[in-house]
Amino acid sequence: MNNWFQKLTSKKEKNNLKKILHKSELIRLSDIDTNRKIWNDLQKSGINNYDEFYNVCLYSSIVYNDISILFDNYQTSESPTQKNLFGRLLCMTIIEFLDDINELIGKNLRQELESNNMSEFIDELKIIGKEFSSLKKENNTELRKIRNNSAAHKTKMAKDLINFTKENPFKNLNEINTKISLINDKLTKLNTTIILKITEVLTLKFEKQNNQK
Repeated sequence: MNNWFQKLTSKKEKNNLKKILHKSELIRLSDIDTNRKIWNDLQKSGINNYDEFYNVCLYSSIVYNDISILFDNYQTSESPTQKNLFGRLLCMTIIEFLDDINELIGKNLRQELESNNMSEFIDELKIIGKEFSSLKKENNTELRKIRNNSAAHKTKMAKDLINFTKENPFKNLNEINTKISLINDKLTKLNTTIILKITEVLTLKFEKQNNQK
């Protein structure tokens, strides 16, 4: 009787967890869709001086959604083979994100912010960039090894591939995922602040244009 109840409780907990994870995913997708529509509307209106910024918003949101989905599956999968696969794919996605993100939030974005009189956000952007760089430096060798030899299947040595698919792909994957989540959360909050500033600037601009008519 006790074993049956424990299994039932576990099943309920798993179902509740799945609902929570699904709700979180829907929220992330809604944010992506909102920013995509805003950017499209700006471009249709001939406003292109925020392109670098909205590209960063969408890129970081899309890839972080991928990371979240992979980590959720890595955490909840009951199959050792599936858990291993999700772990390897997660390692690959994380290192490719860390390869790309600093370039995206680098020189071109800073110049765009300066040209739009938003230099006050640059220092915080640099701090976030340094945190991403440190995370990459700490884990680069192991993550890239897994990406190249296992997740991306670049190795042609079957024995090596078998070793990767049988072992836990990365010992500190939970810790890395937590760190990348915290840093990306800082970027998301900064992006939200910048979006509010852009909205304020454009609102004043359109009000001024309407008053001149």
